[in-house]
Amino acid sequence: AEVPIDFQNLVNQVIDAAYANDSQGAIDQHSPLVLGAENSAGGGSLASAPGFAAPYSNSPLALVPQGSAGAELTLAGRQSATVPRTPTSLQLESPLSAGAYGMHLARNDSDAVSIRSVDTAGIGLMHIGSESFHVVGCSLVLVKSVVEYLQCAVNIPMLATDVLQRLVEVLKAFNSRTCQVVLGAGAMRSAGLKNISAKHLALASESLSLCTELIPYAKECLRHVMSSSQEVLLSQLDRTINDFVNHQSELHRKLVTIMSDRADYHGRTLVAVKWDELDHSAQPPVPAMDMLIKEVRKLHKVLKRYLPTSTLRSVFAQIFSMYETKLTAQYQKIRITSGEGKRQLMLNSQYLIRRLRALDSSVTVDWELEVVVNNIDLVKPYQPATAASSPSPPVQETGLISSPAATPNPSSDPPPASLVSPTDGPISPEDANRHD
Repeated sequence: AEVPIDFQNLVNQVIDAAYANDSQGAIDQHSPLVLGAENSAGGGSLASAPGFAAPYSNSPLALVPQGSAGAELTLAGRQSATVPRTPTSLQLESPLSAGAYGMHLARNDSDAVSIRSVDTAGIGLMHIGSESFHVVGCSLVLVKSVVEYLQCAVNIPMLATDVLQRLVEVLKAFNSRTCQVVLGAGAMRSAGLKNISAKHLALASESLSLCTELIPYAKECLRHVMSSSQEVLLSQLDRTINDFVNHQSELHRKLVTIMSDRADYHGRTLVAVKWDELDHSAQPPVPAMDMLIKEVRKLHKVLKRYLPTSTLRSVFAQIFSMYETKLTAQYQKIRITSGEGKRQLMLNSQYLIRRLRALDSSVTVDWELEVVVNNIDLVKPYQPATAASSPSPPVQETGLISSPAATPNPSSDPPPASLVSPTDGPISPEDANRHD
C-alpha cells in the first residue's frame, strides 16, 4: 500500500525545491515551497495564508483564511460553508481530503487527537527518487514538520539559520525518541506492547532510512536561501545523518543479537539429541533442527517484507556467520558412539545448509559443519564395573601414586596366628617358656 498521496506530494515538493534554483543559486519563485507560487500544471495560484501552505489548495495541509484576516485558520481539505476552496486544476482524491486523519498544524488542542489518528494509519510506501520506504504514522508527522520548516525558511530567508537549528532539534528528537521506544523497549510501557518484535525493529530502520534520504534535499533547500558565510552551518545536518546511520546499525545488530540467543538455545538442544538412538530409516530433520530452521525462515520472511534487499543481505550475512560459529562450537560437544549416529548428524547438517541456502541465493552459506561432523571421534560405550569379587583392572601407568588399598599397611594387619591365644589375649613370657 502507498502512503496518502498528500504526504507523497509533500516529499515531492522538497525534492523539486532542492533543484528549483535560478542561475545565481537563489530559490526559484516558482518553487513548490514558495507561498503563492503559480502551479505550473494549471496556472492557478496556490492558496496563501499567514501560516504555511501546501502546494495544492484541497490538500488538508493547505491553509486558507476563514472570514476576516484575524479569524482562525482552518484546513482547506475540510468542507466550509463560508469559504469555498480555491479552484485549482489539480483536484486530488485522497483519504486525507475527507478528513480521515485530521491533520492540523500545531495550533489548537486537537493536535493530540490528530497525531494519534495518523499514528494508527496503516504502513505504507513512500518514494524518494528510486528508493521506497515503509513508513508509519510518526514518520508522516515528521515529514509534515520538515516541510513546514522549509516553507518558513524559503518564504522568510532571514529566519533560515533559526529554522536550521529548529529542524536539527526536531530530527534529533525523532531519532532519540525512536531509540527510546524501540531499542529501549519504551513502547512496551507507552503503547502496551508485549514485546519488541523483529517487525518493529525493521520499521524503525525504515523510518531512519527515510530521514537519511530526505535530509540532503532539505539541506539543498536551505542552501538556496543562505549566504555563503552561513552555509557552514549546514554541516549540522551531516552530523544528524551520521546519528541516524549509527542508530540504524544498532537496530541491525539487535536483530543479530536476538538470533544469537536463539542459536545458543538450539545449539544446546542439538547436543542433547540422542543421535545413536535414531532409527536408520529416520529422515532429517530432527525436531531440534526443524525448529532452528523455522525460526530463521520466519525472520527472513518478516524482514524481507520491510527491508530493502541490500540491507536484508547485510543482516543475514551477519546472522549466518554467527550461526556457523556457534553451531561449530556446540558440535564439538556432541558425544556419538556409533557410525549410525554420526550419519544422522551429517544428514541433518546437510539438510540445514540446503534450507538456508534456499532463502536467498545471494547470501553465501559456506559452512564447514560437514567437516566438523567428519572430525568427530566416536566415543566407546561406557561399561559398568562387575561384581566386587572380580579381579580389579590393572593400574595404568599415569605417574600417580598407587592406591593405599594396594599397599599393605603394617599397622593395620592382624598379628600372626602363632602370637594369638585361643582366648584372643596376648601370650605371656611364662606361657611361651612352658611351650618350649
